[in-house]
Amino acid sequence: MLYTEEESVTCYRCDQAEYNKLETRSSKFIEYMKIHLISLEQDLSSLSDEMEKLDMNSKAFVELDFEYNNISGQTIAVRHLLSVALDIMAKSKGEYV
Repeated sequence: MLYTEEESVTCYRCDQAEYNKLETRSSKFIEYMKIHLISLEQDLSSLSDEMEKLDMNSKAFVELDFEYNNISGQTIAVRHLLSVALDIMAKSKGEYV
């Protein structure tokens, strides 16, 4: 490393190691979001199947409908956050799939 008066300078090797740790944590979080999205989609499918068996005017249907809408909103939010995270990863260091 070349001498510099700036005390916060680190060597290239140190910077790369720290960057790689962050990238690994980010990749793990993205994988978690993908798995969570699959789980939410499975919950939606299950609720939809249960709702088809019920009378639309029943209390049970109304409760399941509320839960369905709740999980649907979560699904939309996770899809959005996953999309943003993938865009950030793609722009920062090549494509992440």
